[in-house]
Formats: sequence, structure tokens, C-alpha cells
Amino acid sequence: MTPDGTATGRLLWQVTTRWRAAVDRAVAPLGLTHAQYVLLGSLYGLSRSGARPSQRELADFAGLEPIYVSKLVRALESAGMLVRSEHPADPRAFQLDLTEKGTAVIREAVTVVHALQDELTAPIGGSAGVRNRELVRTLQALLDSSDGSEDMTGTPVLTGQDISEAHGAVRKLHERILHGSGTTSNEQITLRVIAVRGPWSSRTALRDHLAGQRQLGLDEPAADRLLDDLRRRGLITADAPVTLTAQGEELHSRLAAKVQGTAAQLYDGLSPEDLAVAQRVLTQIKERADDLSREL
Repeated sequence: MTPDGTATGRLLWQVTTRWRAAVDRAVAPLGLTHAQYVLLGSLYGLSRSGARPSQRELADFAGLEPIYVSKLVRALESAGMLVRSEHPADPRAFQLDLTEKGTAVIREAVTVVHALQDELTAPIGGSAGVRNRELVRTLQALLDSSDGSEDMTGTPVLTGQDISEAHGAVRKLHERILHGSGTTSNEQITLRVIAVRGPWSSRTALRDHLAGQRQLGLDEPAADRLLDDLRRRGLITADAPVTLTAQGEELHSRLAAKVQGTAAQLYDGLSPEDLAVAQRVLTQIKERADDLSREL
């Protein structure tokens, strides 16, 4: 069959049907259907911002028919995952809140579904891939044109994928700056840690600090190997206190100058106000991610 408008609609319908069935199977052990997952996830997202939506507000947010949402809410309430309470501004409406059980279930479900999405989008590079991002934009354009609506807020939503892509781009830039120096990104960061926070009273203290830095992705054995390599290259002292050698100081100073120069270009033109907002948002996201990691 040659590609045409009919084929487009048929393929969209087939993909949607298969993905819904896949999500149904994935969340069934948690006592959810695909529709319940969508609704509970939407309520969870709104609740994280402090909102207590009505059923109509939740329906609009989730993109579901209000009468269907009413049925889903009753089922989820019977399962002990959410509660309804009187709306303070509208006696005909209910406010919705997640219970502790509902919060625990949706957090686990989100993890399961995200893993499933990575699996399902693997043929186009995975959830974080460029092709998937392009697909999302295409589908959003089709959705907007089909219902004649656009995002009324006019405000783009920051997602985990945005953060991941920004982190990946900056990390790649960092590695290109270091190219030719014989020094990896983690090694350069370690030299900076020693220069700025050293001398370190013991190698063990330095190793534990490096292993505790999530962005480095090092466990204790890997941190030990990194320090061994720096010592063999004559960049750090072999005995306590651990500090940079003269060769290490020269390399650190040279690389720091290159990194700082590139950083100035990277942030050029961005207002201090925008950077301050970005820092606050990313700090809150990091703190919330840490909290959720401890709870899961």
C-alpha cells in the first residue's frame, strides 16, 4: 500500500492500540488499567504543583471525557487510591487528592511505563533519541490541528528529556574541550576538587567524596582506579595529605582556563534573571529526585 492520508490514520490507530495494550499489560500487576494510569498520573502531576483539581479540571488536563473520568474516579476511589472532597468554590464539584496508596502505586507505575516506553521506542533511538523527539513534535502538531486548539499557556513545559539532552550536550562539549589533553571529564573534575577543596587529609576521604558525587557515576572501586591513574601520571601526590603535584597544578590551570573560556561563550546572552530561575528550578528538581529515590 502506498503512503497516503488513509495509511497515516491507520498506522496511528494501530500504534495507539498496540501501545495501550502494552501499557495495560505492564500496569495490570499494580491494579491499574491504561486509562486509570493516565488519570492517576495526571492527578499526581497536578498534585506535585500543589493543585487539588476538580473532576472536570482533571478531565481537561488528562484529555479525557468528563463522564469517563467520573467512572474512573469512582473505581480508583473504591481501590483506595484517591479521595473526593467537597469543592470550596463549587458545591456541585469534588476536589480530588491522592492517598498514600495511590501515590505509591503511581510512582511505581511511572517507573514501569517509562521503561516500557524506552523499549517500545528502541527502533527509533529510544525515548531520549532525536527521532523520538521529532515524532513527539509531529504528533503534537497533528493533535493541535485536529482539535483546533493550541497550548493556551504559551509556556513550554520542562521535561526530564530536556534536562537529559542539555546535560548530554554540555558533557559532550566538556569532553571536546579536553580532547587531546589525555584527560577525561571525571579526571579533570577530580583535579578541580583537589585544587579547590584540598589538600585532602587522606586518600580514603577523597575517594568517598568522589563516589558520593552522582554526576561522576563512580562507585568506590572506580574512584580508586581513577586516583591510581592520576597518581601514576604524576598529577597527585602518593601520600597524605593528597594534593596536586606541580605537574598536576599546571594541567589543572590550563584545562580550567579552557573550560571557563568556553563556559563564558555558552552562557553569553543569557540574562542573570533567567539563569537564576534555571538554577532554582534545577535545584528543586534535583532535591525532589533525591527525595523520590529515597522513597522508592
